[in-house]
Amino acid sequence: MTEQELLRGCQQKDPRAQTALYERYRARLMGLCRRYARNLPEAEDMFQEGFTRIFQQLHTLEQADKFLHWMKRVMVNTAINLYHKNQKQGSETDYEAAWDYGSQEHMDILARISTDELLLLIEELPDGYRLVFNLYVIDGYTHPEIGEMLSISEGTSKSQLARAKLVLQKKLKLRGIVKYENS
Repeated sequence: MTEQELLRGCQQKDPRAQTALYERYRARLMGLCRRYARNLPEAEDMFQEGFTRIFQQLHTLEQADKFLHWMKRVMVNTAINLYHKNQKQGSETDYEAAWDYGSQEHMDILARISTDELLLLIEELPDGYRLVFNLYVIDGYTHPEIGEMLSISEGTSKSQLARAKLVLQKKLKLRGIVKYENS
C-alpha cells in the first residue's frame, strides 16, 4: 500500500488501512516516545495517546509525502503536553544523531555502547534536560522554537541542553567510556 493509499484509507476509517499504518510506523514512533519518556510505561502511554491523536487528526493531512513528519510532530507534541501536565502536578532510536554529525570521537563512543544503554542514559536525565536534549539534538528544533514550545526562555533551553550533555558525559565516564584526545 502506498503512502497516498494508506492516508486515504485511514481518512475513510478503513480498519485495514488503520492497522497497516499502525504496523508500519509502530516501531519508529515508539522509539521516539521512548526518547521523551522517563520509563517504558510512560512511553507506552505517550505512544497510545499520540496514536489516538493521529487517528483523530488525520483528516487534516493533505499530502502523503508529509505523513511521517506530521506523525512525528504529533508524537513530539504529545510528549510536550505530558511534560507540561507533569510539571503542573509538581514534577519536574536513531541515537547516532544525538552526537555531533561526522565526529569520529563520538562514533567511537557509540561503538562502545549499545543503543539500549544509551536510551537508558537519556531516560535517566531530569525531565527538562531530556526534553530539550531530544528536541534540539535528535529532532532538530532551534532554541527559540524549544523555548516557545515549552514556555521557557531561549537561554533556559541552551542551559538545559548544556547540562544534559554534561550529565550524559559523566554517566558515560562512569561506564568507562571517556573522551580520548588524539595526539
